[in-house]
Parts: sequence; structure tokens; C-alpha cells
Amino acid sequence: MNDLDRLLAETMRDAAERAPADDGLLTTVHRRSDRRHRQRIATTLAGVAAALAAGVPAVVATAVRTPESVAPNGAAVRLVAGWTAPVFPYTLPVGAGLKAPVASMHDGDLIGFFEASEQRHHADTTVTVSSTAPAFTGPAAETTVQVRGHPGTLRTVDVRPAKQFTLVWRESAGRWITLATDDTYVKQQVVGLADALTASPVPVLPPFRLDLTPGGFVTDTVNESTMNFRAAAGEVRVVLRKHRPLGAVNMNQTVGSYPASLTHDGSGVTLDVDVTDWEATLEVTVGRGVAMSDGDLVRFAAGIHILNRSNPQ
Repeated sequence: MNDLDRLLAETMRDAAERAPADDGLLTTVHRRSDRRHRQRIATTLAGVAAALAAGVPAVVATAVRTPESVAPNGAAVRLVAGWTAPVFPYTLPVGAGLKAPVASMHDGDLIGFFEASEQRHHADTTVTVSSTAPAFTGPAAETTVQVRGHPGTLRTVDVRPAKQFTLVWRESAGRWITLATDDTYVKQQVVGLADALTASPVPVLPPFRLDLTPGGFVTDTVNESTMNFRAAAGEVRVVLRKHRPLGAVNMNQTVGSYPASLTHDGSGVTLDVDVTDWEATLEVTVGRGVAMSDGDLVRFAAGIHILNRSNPQ
């Protein structure tokens, strides 16, 4: 054996002594294999979920196997029971010629729509409560006024068929109020409407009844077709859309008796449910950065009940 052969033999012997035993080596391989398998395959879904809408056959999450949609560095979303409606904080007296407000929410702003009881002497009026000063674009004539003991700005936009009045003021720290109506009223009456606002909780009306909601998220949008939930990691959005064909090739899920399509892309994960009874498509989107398994996404969607007051967009 020459020096080269002796060196090679010693190197191989040292490597063999450092190598794990057969059992340890197999355990390591299996552990890596299992970890990669879990990253690719979700746990089996099963169980009966609540009806998607009153009078509509129950939505059931059938057993399927789908990939997990877990975002890097994101804490797993925990689904919790029920939903608490945000509250619009004001109303107007009955004698103001406006109906009780219908409350909604958009990007965190609470909105009360006061429909005119008749259109000759009164006009539809919208009151928005926000945490920051609203931003406006476009030309307008501005007048400084006193409203509810605070300085305010009355903007007039000269358009047809009616001039648009927008009165803005800071009600308190962290609360701005915007009242929008038209020139059915004179300017003093617009200020009078603002002065007549009284504290009265009006729950926001959702388009759905929810069995489950994403825990730790805040509701920031609620209207006749949409509910949006927001957290630091991202958003979970539910939208009722007018029916659109999903295509048989994309139907890779079943939510109760309804075919559904689950898709992953760079913006997140979307579950489209073909709700034929309503001639609508229920779109549930988990934004990029939100860690929710496909199984929980299906379970969340199965607990969404479409209400009669909803209106697909």
C-alpha cells in the first residue's frame, strides 16, 4: 500500500466513524420526508357545516385532500365562533324628514345612510365617521362654519342636477364626521342636520350570517355584498358576486352540494363556490401573508349563510 492508498483508507475510515447508525440515518430521512409531505398535503377534511343560506341545502365540507396555504412567517389563523357587528354611533330625530339610518362600513369608516322620507323638501343624506380627516379631490367652494361647537368646512360642488354639499368637522380626538347631501337643503339646514345628530348605536347590516370568523382580525368593510377582515398579516375577504362560470376543469373542491374552485397564486388563495340556488358565486379570498389551511378555508366558507338583503356585485 503506497502513501496515497493509505491516506484514502484513513479518510474513508474517519468518515465511516462519523456517520450515523442505520436507524439514525433512516429516522433522519423519514423525518425530512414527513416534513415535506406535510408541506404539500393538507389533513383530510370532514364534517357537516351549516347551511350557506336559509332555505338552501346545507353546505357540507366533504373529505378532500388539498395543499396547505400557509404563508411564511405567519401565525396560523384560528377560526372562532360567531361575529359581532360594528356599530354606527348616530341617528337623526324623526322630524328631520329622513328614515332611520342603514349602517355599513368601508375601509374602517362607519357609514350611515339616511333615506329621505320624501324628495320635495328633503334629500338623501350620508354620514361617515372616520378616525382621520377625509381627503377630497376636485374643485369645490369652501366655507368655514361652526358645527356642534367645532370649526367645520362646508364644501359645495356645482354639478347637475343638484349641487352637492359636504360638511366636515373634527368631532373629537380620533373622530371626524362627514355629512353629505345636496342643495335640496340650504347651507344653514345642512349645518342644522349635523347639529341634530344624537348618539344612538345602529348595528352594521351584513350580507351574510357567519358561523365562524378569523380570530384576531378586525372587521373593516361590510356592505350588501362584501365582508372584509383585516390583521397585520393581511386580509380575509368574502364577496358575493353575480354568477360566473367557473369551468368544469377548475372544479377541484366540493362544498356541500356545490362545486367549488380552489386556486393558489401570488396574491393568496381563493375559493370560489358556485351557489346555483342564488345564481351567484361566493368568493372567499385569503390574502398573501395570512396563514390559513385549505381545510380551514373550506370550513370557513361552509359556515357562510347568504341573507336575503344581500346583493351580488
